[in-house]
Amino acid sequence: MKKIYFILLAALVAAVRLSAGVTTYTFTSVKWASKVDATVCDGTTDGWVCNKEASEYNAGRIYADGSLNSAGVGVKTSTSGAGATSVLPFNEVRRVTVNFCQNSSKGRGTIYLQVGDNAPQSISVAKPATSGAGTLNRDSVIQFAMPQSGRIKFWVDCTENGIYINTISIRSASGGSSVFTMDTYQLVTDINQLQDSDQVIIGVYKDGVDYVMGYYDEWESVNNIHAIHGRYSADRSQVEHDERAIYTLRVAELNGQTAYIFQDELRYEEAYLVASGGKTKNRLALWNDVVDEGTYGNYGLWDIQIVNGGEAVITNMGNSLAKIIQYNASNSPTLFACYKDRSQTPVCLYRRVPAMGDIAAIVAPMVNFGTTIATTGSRTIQVNANKLTEDISASLVKGEVFSLSAASIDRDGDNLTVRYDISAAGHYTDTLVLRSGDTESRVAVLLNRINPMPVSEAVRQEDHTVVYLTDVVVTKKYDNYIYVRDNTGSMLLFDRGNGETGKRYGADVKAGDQLSGVTGRYINYFGVPEISPTEQFKISHGTEVLPEEAGAVIDSADVCRYMVLDTAVITGKTTLTYKGREYAMTNKFNLPTFVENRSSQLTAIVSYDWDVVTLYIVSQEVYPEQPDPHIEDALNYTESAPRAHVVMRDGVLYVLTDQGEFTLTGASR
Repeated sequence: MKKIYFILLAALVAAVRLSAGVTTYTFTSVKWASKVDATVCDGTTDGWVCNKEASEYNAGRIYADGSLNSAGVGVKTSTSGAGATSVLPFNEVRRVTVNFCQNSSKGRGTIYLQVGDNAPQSISVAKPATSGAGTLNRDSVIQFAMPQSGRIKFWVDCTENGIYINTISIRSASGGSSVFTMDTYQLVTDINQLQDSDQVIIGVYKDGVDYVMGYYDEWESVNNIHAIHGRYSADRSQVEHDERAIYTLRVAELNGQTAYIFQDELRYEEAYLVASGGKTKNRLALWNDVVDEGTYGNYGLWDIQIVNGGEAVITNMGNSLAKIIQYNASNSPTLFACYKDRSQTPVCLYRRVPAMGDIAAIVAPMVNFGTTIATTGSRTIQVNANKLTEDISASLVKGEVFSLSAASIDRDGDNLTVRYDISAAGHYTDTLVLRSGDTESRVAVLLNRINPMPVSEAVRQEDHTVVYLTDVVVTKKYDNYIYVRDNTGSMLLFDRGNGETGKRYGADVKAGDQLSGVTGRYINYFGVPEISPTEQFKISHGTEVLPEEAGAVIDSADVCRYMVLDTAVITGKTTLTYKGREYAMTNKFNLPTFVENRSSQLTAIVSYDWDVVTLYIVSQEVYPEQPDPHIEDALNYTESAPRAHVVMRDGVLYVLTDQGEFTLTGASR
């Protein structure tokens, strides 16, 4: 392997003061610990200092329609007066939004908020008008007639049950999230956004997986690039700057086609990302050239396609069999490597966008609901704005399927929720128009709604298609192999698990369980139809599941079926016969022993290994041995046929007749 020489660089961290924007704190403990977006506050240089602890903390949950429920730090009557003070002062605070909830049908009191030495402002919290309404998180806004400055203090006086504070959003001149007042790494949603010399970070295109691709380090992984924790914005349109993950993009040309080179100029001299697996390995490394004429070809040049509103399909243009950069969530530790097909977790690209200074602008991320079976849903985006003097109007060009939570947004930007309501499957698009005076921004809104499909339809999809299954039943579970069926067919769920938690989605399933909401990318893996689930599915524990009766011939159409074979005979360690035909078999499920050359009832999962139909034996029930008809006749006494003699020789029992000598298995001697 070609050696890379490490150069130690000091990371330069510059404190940036923002000229305008919104700072949103989410509280995470009874001591009012918090985070700003994905960044955890330390309570010393930022965040909040607890004045009085609250009673409990609830992480909450998101309902199918996108609404947030029961999230926040609880202040009950026993802890009335609990609250905190911000570490940082804020200049020209114009508005504060408090997101809170209550108990299902109770919860009363007052939320107080004070900026600097100014008089406290209050939000009155009344008992919910209807039972169950209190758990819904909602916003209440304090608007200041004149901007106020100073540290912010809040507390809650609870007079009944409990009030839960989830977030506090502060609109001010000295803090915020505006993309225009500091350099940011923005999600690439169009290939035309990429330019030569861009600074880029390779991230993971999956909600909840907070990793990015690190740098090449032989101590971490000699053959692949290790994953490091990344800090994503809530809508994943931004990722936080991290010196350990930055690559320089170079634009080249290969045979008339645009090619891209990833150079690690921050840590190494003349080092480039390459696919170095040859014809057998899933390898991704950093070497000091981009072309290897003898073995790997153009292994440092890459084709990049942006699909699904941000997924980056980064494909090597060299000779290695494994070409596509993906995130491997099932490896321990998790890593980034190259694979032959899109069977792993997809990646995305973030490019550095320099601050825009005094330019008046509006920016919002693409609203991509992706592929879903839900008939209704919502997505909240952060609209960022800079140097505007008028509020922002928000509208949709069509407005038939999609709707907006507001027609006007503050001139410094704010959250905006886009909703949809549709029954029919199909692709839907619209355009969100944001306008302030002469400044305008247009954002695509995308939705692909599909219907859940039976197994017979799922196995006809193109490789890498996102599919949702109708309810299926588990026929066999082994390690991360989950074989399932419905009344139309059978297939395999290859359970790679959640890369963030390390837990498999089907860790607790058993044969007979019913699975609902299985979704993932379909692939025909060398003849085996399978899905690697990408979300947690619902498990309903069931009862015994019975095998299907095998037909006269078992072929590739039976792959993944759970079958029973009557009067089959295991003839060796890797073969069996059934109805006059020989089949390959294997002890995939590690049964202790097999009985050979005896008629048996076998249950098996049908698979397809190396282009050969192969039976994975689940159980063997050996039939009682039948006596040989010649022996039975010989042992019968009649006047015309004297009784045969039985003798023992060398531990073997023989029957002697006029027709010859026979063993008890019927073999002639």
